[in-house]
Amino acid sequence: MQQAEMARLFHAHREAEARRDYDAVLDTFIWDCYLETVPLGLRSEGQEAARSAYVGYFTAFPDLFPDDEGAAFGDNVMVTWGHLTGTSGGDWLGVPPTGGRFRVAFTNVTTFAGGGMAGESIYFDLATLCDHAGLPLDAIRAAAADRAGVGPSTVSMARTA
Repeated sequence: MQQAEMARLFHAHREAEARRDYDAVLDTFIWDCYLETVPLGLRSEGQEAARSAYVGYFTAFPDLFPDDEGAAFGDNVMVTWGHLTGTSGGDWLGVPPTGGRFRVAFTNVTTFAGGGMAGESIYFDLATLCDHAGLPLDAIRAAAADRAGVGPSTVSMARTA
């Protein structure tokens, strides 16, 4: 896919996210897409799973906003970076909201295939997000590990290795 087409599709995706228009968000993806939140070890595969992930994020952080500050392109890939801001306003992975606000740097890697977005992998500092928002880091990590099907002992061992 050409750079201009990737940028156009990604911009339409961001606009749909801002409107919280889940159907329009999913229209930018191919059917067997993925949404990966790297610091949580979570990967949602397919449009229904991606929809659930988006609903979860926008419920937990109703004003979640990615401020894209730069972009780079490669073969069927677009990398954006900037800052995520939001307020803890709903349960996140079963952890109750705090009302705290956060601002963290992020990098988003978007791949393209078949005329659409194949998926997104987002990277950010989970500890900083939790610290800013007043969320319990260990509880968020444990809840993510449960959702990913990884036991807490595996998660701690992986972090100490």
